[in-house]
Order: sequence, then structure tokens, then C-alpha cells
Amino acid sequence: MKNRSIKEMLFYFSLVFIMVMSLSLAIMDCTEMDMSLVRMVFLTLLMTAAVSIIVVFPIILPAALIPVIGWITFMYYAQPEEIKLYWLKIKEFGSWLYGYLLGYNYFETGYSLVFAILYTAFTALVISFIVYSGRGGFALVLTGTIALSFFWFIYVEKARWYLAAFLFAAIMFYSYQIYRKKLREWRAADSTIEHDVGHNWMLCSAAVILISLTLSFTLPFNISPVRWTWLNDKVVSLFPFISEWRNDSQESFSYGFNSRFSLNSAGYLNKKLGGELRQDSSILMTVKTKGEDILYLRGTVRDRYSESSWYKSKKDHKVYSPGESMPLPFGNGVNTYEKELEITYEKLLTSTVFAPYSVYQVQHRSKRIYADGDSEVYTSKMTMKQESYIVKSKLPYIDVNKLRQAKAESLGVNEYDLYTSIGSDIPERVISLAQEITKAQNNNFDKAKSIEKYLRENYKYTYNPPRLPSKAEFTDHFLFEGKEGYCTYFATSMAVLLRASDVPCRYVEGFVATYEGDEKWEVRGTDSHAWVEVYFDDYGWVTFEPTPQYPVIRFAEPRATAEENMSASVDDTAVINIDMTGISRDRREIEDREELVSEDMYQTGGERSFSIGNTLLLVLLILLAVRVAYKYIRWIMKEINLGRAKGRRFAMAYLEDIIWYLRRAGFEMNKEETLREFLKRIKSYYEERFSDISNTIVMLERIRYSDYELSSEERRSLEIFRKDVKRLALLKAGFVKFVVSLYIIGR
Repeated sequence: MKNRSIKEMLFYFSLVFIMVMSLSLAIMDCTEMDMSLVRMVFLTLLMTAAVSIIVVFPIILPAALIPVIGWITFMYYAQPEEIKLYWLKIKEFGSWLYGYLLGYNYFETGYSLVFAILYTAFTALVISFIVYSGRGGFALVLTGTIALSFFWFIYVEKARWYLAAFLFAAIMFYSYQIYRKKLREWRAADSTIEHDVGHNWMLCSAAVILISLTLSFTLPFNISPVRWTWLNDKVVSLFPFISEWRNDSQESFSYGFNSRFSLNSAGYLNKKLGGELRQDSSILMTVKTKGEDILYLRGTVRDRYSESSWYKSKKDHKVYSPGESMPLPFGNGVNTYEKELEITYEKLLTSTVFAPYSVYQVQHRSKRIYADGDSEVYTSKMTMKQESYIVKSKLPYIDVNKLRQAKAESLGVNEYDLYTSIGSDIPERVISLAQEITKAQNNNFDKAKSIEKYLRENYKYTYNPPRLPSKAEFTDHFLFEGKEGYCTYFATSMAVLLRASDVPCRYVEGFVATYEGDEKWEVRGTDSHAWVEVYFDDYGWVTFEPTPQYPVIRFAEPRATAEENMSASVDDTAVINIDMTGISRDRREIEDREELVSEDMYQTGGERSFSIGNTLLLVLLILLAVRVAYKYIRWIMKEINLGRAKGRRFAMAYLEDIIWYLRRAGFEMNKEETLREFLKRIKSYYEERFSDISNTIVMLERIRYSDYELSSEERRSLEIFRKDVKRLALLKAGFVKFVVSLYIIGR
């Protein structure tokens, strides 16, 4: 770290600052600490400067500690209560930090400044040691890439920009490291060196790095992953926290693997509508609640229908803390009642929160709860197997007469157009049918009930509907040719007919949970369902059931008196008071052996939960393995190069090698010693082992100070000497220390 010019030191400092700043911003975004960007930049600059000075001039550290220790000693005797108070705060912070790193505590914004100082100082210290030593450039590139990639996987959206900045600085340092090595070789070979070669080298490096990073940002980030169910389950069972990382990018959200719930998650095998129904009858989740009413657990809302598929438009979302109340979509004159559910996932991997419309509070281990414009609710972390969350919904008491009078005027123009639009590929006869069904009705509620009744009475429910012709439109074929299907057929057809009648509606996927005589309800893949919601002013989105396999929804009506309203409880509130024995649970099961094996595999890892500590341990192990592999490859390459080298180049590489081994054995070459004196000193300690060291010294001096070329016999002799030195180093240092020095710390 010594003998460096001011220009070189400033260059190193700028690289350290960029790398530390990149990591600091990633951590700041991840923890959502209470720090402004300007304050973070200033703090990082200050800590980087302080640490750089200490690393370059370590004598400053004890000089700086002396007044600090003196002040603490003075305060301990002058104001002991003040010191005790500080010590108590330090202990509280340490306890919180320990729990936070292990995943037990949430981030406390009150600790933002202290936390920022600590991690900035730590990262600056590590990076400064590497940079100012002039070694470890490749390891720095690799470490930063892994660290910032990890931040991107845990949803730090700007991590790729931070990674670009980090890589620019790290690769510039690595390039400069290569330049210095080449410079030593050129000087050893007495080559002519232009005075501006270093300047040109770094300019070209900067240009190449910038172009490469710019091109990398043109690559797509939202590549759909290959889905291999049994392998996914195997990996998640071994490392359950991986399921919380970003490894999917479905539609507008990217909260973990298969994060946006769809019927595909419950066993439907086709993304496009239609086809034979194949579902998993195993338990996907359990719901603990009071009451005997049927629960429509909303999962995903889709608003665009095109080419026989439903899609979701990108919606803005709001962020809430766990337990924070969310606004309700009901008007002032609408009475509501509360429904509380405790949901435990058994065989689902999703960040979707399932609940009856409309959610107003979620208790979850995540730091953030997201709710979008469709009242879909997501968590910032995946809900793992055997983990529970509590969700509270407020459902409206519905006056049917008011629904008949309600319109959809509170929807904005754009929203109204969205929820009443149909694809250009919808045939005219579908629109004519919608008008025929609703011609006698003059309000949206009666139009919806007419279409619902028409579908329930004229079409057959089946698990194996007729195959959809290649060029046929899905809804048109179902309404006029096929006339058989399951829930997605009926829900899609009702939505298209409603929109053709200018009634705003949307398509919903989720589960229907039914009471079976216990507070704990089992929700299976066969309970997955699709239905329709229609918009009414004051009431918001109201559920309709067009599928004949399910009973018609009976709305909970307002109580006759205020006294009954006050005494009404969740236990006796019946939204749908109908016997559900008619709903079949005998849908086809997937009896694939790999599916059963993957379920068993998954169960073995169900008890484990994600923590930052586990993740850091995994990252450290990966870094260690990469470091060992890198050093091993470097060692192999050195051996190959040594075998090919000749003349002075061979002498320099050979001497560097044996001196390193001798250092591991405890022998350090003094500055005033010549090579001959140093090796003779070694011989005096180990006469028997190095009896022929005099010939070795002569050979090394010949090739070092002249153009002497070694014969094959002389090379073998030198190789035997090198192996003897290596064995001595292994014997004196010990196997563990020697391996750590060679393959982890490096030369």
C-alpha cells in the first residue's frame, strides 16, 4: 500500500467510493431506511475517506483511538450515568441488529443512521483493503456481482443500475491491476515503454466497459422461466428461502416464483382457455374462520379479453405495513360486517393474499403489503408451506332494490371503457345474443341476472368439453357450438355478454371454500374457480355465479332493525344459505408419481423459514467455493506457465514460487540479503534436506543474470528442489493453514 503516487491514490479512492456507494444504495433501498440520497452520499464519502486514510496510513488508527479512549474514561468517572445510558442503547441496538440479521426483527427506522454508518464502514474497509493492496480485482468483480444480484432477487428494483456502477469501478480496478503486472514484465524485459501507455490503457478500458454495460441493459429482463415442477419442489424443499427471491416476471408484478395466482397454480394446465380439465385434488391451503357461509376467495382479477385468453392491465399499487388498515370501496350508506380468516398454505407458492372482497387488513410476516387498483392484495415475501397469515375483510349488506337503481358513474372514463371493452375478434352473433337476453331489462343488475340465468339453464357443466377448433373464437364456440364446459367457460361467456350489453364487469380467479362442519376448512385444487364481478356505485364489485355446478349467490340483506344489526355476528351471518352438497369434489386427479414424490420432498422443508442469516451463510459458502476454484485454476495456470517459461522470466517465476513456500515455512528473506545468502541460511537449518542447494544457487544466478538456457537435466533438478521446499512448507505450516494460504488467502 506504500510507494503510490497521489494520482494513483485518488484513482483508487474514486473506485472505492463508487463501489461502496453502489452497495450502500442497494442496502438503503432494501431496508427502506430513513435516509435521504444526499445524506447517504455524504455519509458514504465521509466513511470512505476515513477508512481509506486508516488503511493507507494505519498508524493513524491508534493515534485516533487514544483521545476517544481518554474521553470515555473521563466520562465514566465524571458522568457514569451518562455512560451507562449509552451502553444500554448500544446493547439494545446490538440485540436488534442480531435479530434483524437472523430475520427475527423488522428494520427499525430509528436506527437508520447508526446502521448506515456501520455497514458503510464495513464495506469501505473490505473494499479498501482489496483495492489499496493492488490485488484481488477479479474476486471483487465476482463478489459485487453476487451481492448486487442477490439484492435484485429480493426486489431492489434499482439493483441492476447499482450493479452497473459497481462493475464499472471493479473492472476498471481489475484492468489497472493487469496493467501494473504487464508493466513489471515490460520493465523486466527491458522493453521500451511510452510515457502515456497507462493513460491510454485506462481510457480504452473505460470505453470497453461502458459499451459492454450499455449493451447488457438492452437484454430482456422478463424472460419466462422453464417450469419443471418436481425440480422446483426439490430445490425449494432444500432452500425454502429461494422461493421468496425474484425468479419469475409474470405480467405486471414480480413477487417471487409463480407469484401472481392463476388457475394454473391449482392444476389447470393450459394458459389459453379451453381444453380438458385436469386438477389436483390435494389440499392447497386451510382456512380457519367462523360461520357457515360460502367464501369466494378472490385471487387474481383480469380485465382484458383477447384471443381466447384473459389478461391483466398494469395497475398502480399502494404499499401498506402489516396490520395497517386499507380503504374500503363502499359508499357511506352501505352497512358492512367483518369476516376474519386465518389462512395456511399447504401446497401453494404465491404472494397473493386470498380473501373475500374487500380486504382492509392483513397480518403477515412480510415488511410490506401491496394492494392494486383491482383490490388484489400481495405480500413482499412469499407465504411458505405451513405458514399462516390473518386477513380481515368487510363485506357489504346488499339491498337488491338499490342494486337495481345503482349505475357505474363513479368509474372513470378510462376504467369504464376498460371494463366494457371486448376484443375485435368477437363475432357479431355473440353481441346479438347479449342484446336479445337483456332487451327486457333496464338496469345493470337485472341484465346481469338475466345473463347469469341464461347460462345456467342452457349450458351443461362438464370436465371434458369439446375441443376448440384452431380458428374458432372461444366464447362464440361455447355459446353456439360446444355448449359444454366448466367454470372458465361460463365466467368468460358471462363477462363477454355483459360487456356486449355495456355492463362493466371483470373476470376473477380464486377458490370457493365451503363449510364442512368445522372451523378449519380444507381448500383443495378442485375448489379452484372462476367467476364474474359486476360494478355498482356505492357497492363496488359484486359477485355473480354463472356456473350451474355452483348455487346462485344470495346476498346478505340489511337487518330489519338497528338492534339486530348491532347483535349480528360473523357466526350467524349467512351470505349464502344453501346446501353445498351438490358441488362435486370428484374432479380428475393428477396421479403422476413425480408429483407425489415432489410433494414428499417439499414436506421435508416445510418447517424452515427464510432469514437473512441463512441467506448470508449460503452466499458466503458460494463465495468461498468460487474463491477456492478460482485460486486452484490460477495455481494450475501458474504451473503450466512455469513449465513453458525460459530465461529470466523462468527465473523470476521460479524464485517467486519458492520464496512464497519458504515464507509459509517461516523463513522471510531480509532486505539486505542476497539470494545466495538467503538460500545458504536455509541450508544451515536443513542440511540433509537441501544438501545440493549450492548447485541450485548457481543455476538460478546463471539464468537470472545472463542469457543462460537450462538443459532438461537442470530443469528436473530445479523441480526436485521446488518440491522439497513445498513439502517443507506443508510440514511447518500444517495442512489446514497451508491449504488456506494457497487456495483461499492466495499469494
